[in-house]
Formats: sequence, C-alpha cells, structure tokens
Amino acid sequence: METNKKEIVWSIKALKDLKKIYEFNILIFGEEKSFEFIIHLMNEVNLLEDGFVAIGLRYKSKKHPVINYRKLVSYHYIIIYHTKDNEIRIDKVFDSRQNPNKLKL
Repeated sequence: METNKKEIVWSIKALKDLKKIYEFNILIFGEEKSFEFIIHLMNEVNLLEDGFVAIGLRYKSKKHPVINYRKLVSYHYIIIYHTKDNEIRIDKVFDSRQNPNKLKL
C-alpha cells in the first residue's frame, strides 16, 4: 500500500516564531498552558503530514509569487507552508492580530 505521508520540515524562522509565541504566552497563561498551546499548533501541522496538504487556503506571496504557499489558521495564528517533493515546509507562524504588512514572505 502506497502512503501519501510527507515529512514536515520547519524553517529556522518558523521555529523562532514558535519560541516567541511560547515565551509570550508564558507571561499571560503560565508555562504549562503555553506548552499545551504549542503542542496544539504542532498537532495542526501534523494533519498535513498525513496527506492533507490541501486543507490550507492558498496564500499568495508578493516576495515569492511562484511558490504555492498555503495557510492554516489556528486560533489567531496563521501557519504558512508549502510542499516541495516529499516535504511540507513550514515557513512562518504569524499572529493575525498584528499588522498584516509585517508578514513578509
């Protein structure tokens, strides 16, 4: 049986985004809840791994218009990703409460 499973690869930028989200949420909710929230975001991304890469809405980048980005929305965070070969590359995790002009991808 052939599988559609793809490997998830987090960019350095996306990992830094997760770290910032974690550290910010610690101040508001405490360490345990912040950790649970990061796990929730990562579980959302894991849905992509099982071949559901098209569940995200299309996202058009001004900087890289030829890359077919997609976005998942979880709470008020936008997870930007694209596929390449057998990989799903997580490019950015962005807080949608910010000015959208700050999202430079």
